[in-house]
Amino acid sequence: MSNISPLKEYFSNLPEVKRIKELEKYIDTNEEIKKSFNEIKRIQKNLVSSKEFHQDNQYQMYLEEYKNAKMHLLDLPFVEEYLELIEIVGTKLKDASSWIEEELQKTINGWATHPFF
Repeated sequence: MSNISPLKEYFSNLPEVKRIKELEKYIDTNEEIKKSFNEIKRIQKNLVSSKEFHQDNQYQMYLEEYKNAKMHLLDLPFVEEYLELIEIVGTKLKDASSWIEEELQKTINGWATHPFF
């Protein structure tokens, strides 16, 4: 567990994460932004459902609705910055996850070649 603490601290102290936390405080108290995010989620569910059930006309309708809702959302203050930061941090987390996975594989492969196995 001791190896997790430095990683957690590293990510917690990233300037992007600190800014995300600041923006979340604003976003969480802004009813228009919350309403727009909820609308996007609703449309995304409909998109997935219509695609899964091969309802092409419905899918196209929801896709257009999604594009419009996303444009509206991005016009609201700080949302575009917030989404960009989320993407940046997500990429960093994926990179860290890949590195951890590679290190685990090296360890596992090292054990597999150990004479006791």
